[in-house]
Amino acid sequence: MRLTMTLTEALTLARAARPLPSLVRSISAEGSVIQVEVDLRQIPDPPAPLRLAAAAAGTVSVTAEMVEFAAGVATFRVTAHARALPAHKLLGHIADPLESALRRRGLPAGLVTVRRTPGDALVDVAVQAAVDARSAGLTVTDLAVQDGMVDVAVAVGDVTLRRGRR
Repeated sequence: MRLTMTLTEALTLARAARPLPSLVRSISAEGSVIQVEVDLRQIPDPPAPLRLAAAAAGTVSVTAEMVEFAAGVATFRVTAHARALPAHKLLGHIADPLESALRRRGLPAGLVTVRRTPGDALVDVAVQAAVDARSAGLTVTDLAVQDGMVDVAVAVGDVTLRRGRR
């Protein structure tokens, strides 16, 4: 099965289960780049370094460009700017609160990994593990973001849905 949809349509499907976190101010896509405006002050119980940075930074502009999809993991090159200043180092501090938010939604630990590189950060998203947490019998074989569209290819087997927390 292959699904191709705009980012807006993909977000509509995601919001059907639960609204996006309050820290997400906006999401859009242009070409293969996803742009997200994030208000770090909305992160619940942030670690002290992030709390201080969030107070100074306010809203952060994040761009994520998909680098590859392999073995069920989507890798994005991520840059972040707060008030026109690079804020990539904050990504390491965001990993733990993001992980906590995913667990509260009933998803397993380890779905998102932030890797620092000399330039930008790389963020790995374990897409197949997230799908497996909610169902059996679905295998994501390809995932791409291009021309502002999300394209997902899924092999469908004997599907069983798993109950998760909402």
